[in-house]
Amino acid sequence: MNIEQVIVSTLFATAMLAAAGCTTAAWYEGMKRSAENECRRQPADESERCLARLNKKTYEEYEKERTGQKKS
Repeated sequence: MNIEQVIVSTLFATAMLAAAGCTTAAWYEGMKRSAENECRRQPADESERCLARLNKKTYEEYEKERTGQKKS
């Protein structure tokens, strides 16, 4: 699976979560799971590289970083 397919799948998942009225934290976690699922659909060697590049921050870590950067 190429990067364009991953992006399209991610955008689709984003749209579905937004349409469902999910909270920001649920949306964030859903996007992480979607990206992980896309990695796992690739051949084994590419899957491992893809998984290693994924965001591993919790929503709380992300939010602290995001709000900290805004205040600077």
